[in-house]
Amino acid sequence: MITVACVLRSGGRYDASWAEKLRNGVARHLTAPHRFVCLTDTPREVEAAGIEAIPLPEDWPGWWAKMCLWAPAAGLTGRTLYLDLDTVVVGSLDAIAAHPHRFSMAHEFYRPHLLCSTAMAWSGDWSRLYRAFAADPAGIMARYDGPLPGGRIGDQAFIEDCLSGDKVDTFRDLFGERSVASYKVHRCEAGPPADAAVVAFHGKPKPDDLKTGWVPDAWA
Repeated sequence: MITVACVLRSGGRYDASWAEKLRNGVARHLTAPHRFVCLTDTPREVEAAGIEAIPLPEDWPGWWAKMCLWAPAAGLTGRTLYLDLDTVVVGSLDAIAAHPHRFSMAHEFYRPHLLCSTAMAWSGDWSRLYRAFAADPAGIMARYDGPLPGGRIGDQAFIEDCLSGDKVDTFRDLFGERSVASYKVHRCEAGPPADAAVVAFHGKPKPDDLKTGWVPDAWA
């Protein structure tokens, strides 16, 4: 059975309703047995939404909370699919869930040769990613929160550097360029690509900004 995971760190735009909408989208589009979990610092709110909560083991801010996905305390060493809270599931996840991922990531939409952490999948123990960040979180955040050469930034740049010696697949190469689509880059205003499993709302707009069209129904 695959685990589908998300991360909710309080203090920003997202709350438990975003995890609930993502959970519902996964349930509609993944026929295989699965477990949906949310790593969060607000476990009571998440559990009130009927979602299994895993308390965040560290108080790392913003996107850096994702590094807790590989903490031993999270226990996500089996087949795992991670999705950002601002992704909307629009098509079947069955092929992605069935694939024997070692470690896979989305591609960076504006720089396709780079990796993006909006969607990731793995199996096995990748706690070395957690340990690498935990060794110097303040220093790593200071280096990676500002754009690096080539526009690289944030958790995804750090993960990519940590995995530089590993073979990392992309969802683009495995399932097609638009399997993990960008609302902006793939011009999804009129509707998602027919071959998309999820649409990522990186930057603006976010799903809750769109009151008409296909997004409110798909995100309901």
